[in-house]
Amino acid sequence: MSTESSLELDVILQEMENSCSFSLGRELMRRTVPSFDPLVIRRDHALISEALEATVRFGEMPFGGITDQTMMLEGARRQRILTAAELNNEVRLIQGIRAIKSYEKNLESDHPYIHDLVSTMVVHDHCEAKLTQCISPYSEVLDDASAELRTIRRNLRNADAVIASAVNHFLSTHASSVVDGIVTYRGGRAMVLVRAAEKNNFGGMVYGDSASGQASYVEPASLLNANNRKQELLAREAEEVQRILEECSYEVSLVAEEELANLETCAILDCLYAKALWGKQRDAVVAELTEDRRLIIEKGRHPLIERSKVVANTYHLEDPKHLLLITGPNTGGKTVSMKIIGLFVLMTYCGMPVTAEHAVIPYFDHVFVDIGDDQSVVSSLSSFSAQIVKIAEVMRDATERSLALLDEIGSGTDPREGEALAISVLNELRKRECMTVATTHYGRLKAYGKRHDDILTASVEFDMEKLQPTFRYMEGTTGQSNAFEVAQRYGLPNGIIKYARFLKDQARTQEDKLIEQLETQVAENRQLKEQLEQEQQELDARKKETEELLNRLEQEKDQWKAKAEAEINAYRQNAYEEADEILREMREMQSNAKYHEVLAVRQKLNRKEEIKPQSSEPLRDDRGFAVGDVVELRVNNQVARITAIRRKDITIELNGRQMHVKEDQIRHSLRILPEKKKEAFVKFGGNVLTQTMSPECNLIGMRVDEAMEELSDYLDSAKMNNLLTFRIIHGDGTGALRKAVHNKLDRDRDVDSYRLGMPNEGGTGATVVTLKG
Repeated sequence: MSTESSLELDVILQEMENSCSFSLGRELMRRTVPSFDPLVIRRDHALISEALEATVRFGEMPFGGITDQTMMLEGARRQRILTAAELNNEVRLIQGIRAIKSYEKNLESDHPYIHDLVSTMVVHDHCEAKLTQCISPYSEVLDDASAELRTIRRNLRNADAVIASAVNHFLSTHASSVVDGIVTYRGGRAMVLVRAAEKNNFGGMVYGDSASGQASYVEPASLLNANNRKQELLAREAEEVQRILEECSYEVSLVAEEELANLETCAILDCLYAKALWGKQRDAVVAELTEDRRLIIEKGRHPLIERSKVVANTYHLEDPKHLLLITGPNTGGKTVSMKIIGLFVLMTYCGMPVTAEHAVIPYFDHVFVDIGDDQSVVSSLSSFSAQIVKIAEVMRDATERSLALLDEIGSGTDPREGEALAISVLNELRKRECMTVATTHYGRLKAYGKRHDDILTASVEFDMEKLQPTFRYMEGTTGQSNAFEVAQRYGLPNGIIKYARFLKDQARTQEDKLIEQLETQVAENRQLKEQLEQEQQELDARKKETEELLNRLEQEKDQWKAKAEAEINAYRQNAYEEADEILREMREMQSNAKYHEVLAVRQKLNRKEEIKPQSSEPLRDDRGFAVGDVVELRVNNQVARITAIRRKDITIELNGRQMHVKEDQIRHSLRILPEKKKEAFVKFGGNVLTQTMSPECNLIGMRVDEAMEELSDYLDSAKMNNLLTFRIIHGDGTGALRKAVHNKLDRDRDVDSYRLGMPNEGGTGATVVTLKG
């Protein structure tokens, strides 16, 4: 079994191959093998780093329209005439290469290596223009490919029309002889189906009889010339199409060499971006390369184990330690840990990302792998013999720059001899300073690892309560096989297990017992530490949630406060502007008034219209309603004030009108309504005017139906208060509101007259009304 197969690199390559866009990329992926040349490794490392970043940030490189056109281009280079479909594929290839160059040009990240690749590709605009002028996207030769072809096809359409006319004339004049009015074509010639007895009555050609013999296919004399003309045109069309295809094929032959090079580059890019897409989908990273003897994998996950089930582990192996000895129970994850280390090294040397949070990989000159049972009947090799063959290869070729992966070293033979052989092999690898990862169950090897500073011992965790492995890798400890516990779980008699424990204790040294006790205490302390860390993480998460909630509530409070203040200021500003407008109009209407008197009126109005803000306490959804509350109508958000409450019937004042509503029709509002004005006294030139109602009706901003309702209420009030002259403000606008006002005044019997306002009365935007006295 090859190194790649032992570490399942071939399965990873198959997954990446499925992400390739076209056949040349897939073929290149299948041929991918690890390189141990530092120059090649650094180049591939730079390429995958740029491609992974580009894929994550900007999406995949487009390969639409790119297919393997090697045979077509080779044919064009040998002056073969290409078909319209082949020429159309060349157009799509040129367009695909243009899309790749556009993608690379728009990348915002630094990508010098990808740029070098893409810059070698050439977009053949002239060839594309020529081919698209002649070939349609449906691989048909276009009429506009040449003036001659356009003329021939126009004549063909005319010939078809002549044939259709001749056929219709024949059918109408020989209706009794024609069978079912059937017209068919043979060899591109039109013919009709007539009664067999009359087939020689029409001249022309007879092409055969029907299956029943009752009818015959006849080309009448009236169709001979038209069919001959069409056949001549079809032959000319075929010649012209062939000439156009030959001309287009020559254009392709001129660029065939460069297009073949473009295809090779596309295959490299397709393979590269398939690796990047695989990495993006699995949150993989590109390992850091180092000249030091340092191998680090943080939170590494085996890429072939489901993300929801895989256990992420961290591995460190660096000077002065260059031998990692992993112990633990069967099926506990020792071999998986070894495979992850070897697989990540080979993936990095293939220019692939690795499934970890961070990784540092050194340069090795070779990776030796002894994993699995390679016994062979054909070669007369037992499991132990097969293992020795591989170990012999390691002993022969391994150097200080090599990586050796040895699974269950020394197994398959007498335990004492196996232990001795394993220790001897590891000693030799230590002398060569070859970076080594080994797994074992042997007790003497565990003690051996503890005695040497250049050996890092580690184990895989076993849950003693559930009696099953957790697949967690732990540095600094030697694991137990837990064979007795597993045997007890599966029903082996207690007497047998008890005696086995006795025999084990008899064979153990005092040193072994102390080491086991120490490791038990370390394991308990580690579990306690992990439990405390988990509880601390939960507390930190709750604290963070609480802080986020408080911040959100504080922001909402500030937003509500700012909104309320903005509405208050807007209303206050609007009230002041309305007061200024009233004073301006009053001054214009009373030309003999003095300015300081008008100013006094404004100051008085300011005092009268002073805004009294509502309570700044936030409104609660569950509080009741009271007289004087400011509310909003749910249906249109209009603001009103409650004037009376009788059980479930609530009376509100909206725009000076009383309305009856239910509780579910209104809600509390943060908006402010000014207090109702008291009766104002304004003095002009010694005359005192008691103003019990406004001398004007402002309809600005209302729809016509709303304005008419407001005007009706105002006219009623004016008549009740004996206000004989007043002004209606309707504005200019489209004139619709002014026309509606005048129509209503025309229909009112109490109106004596009305006129448009003078310049100081609002001009055409106002109407002055006089009621009958």
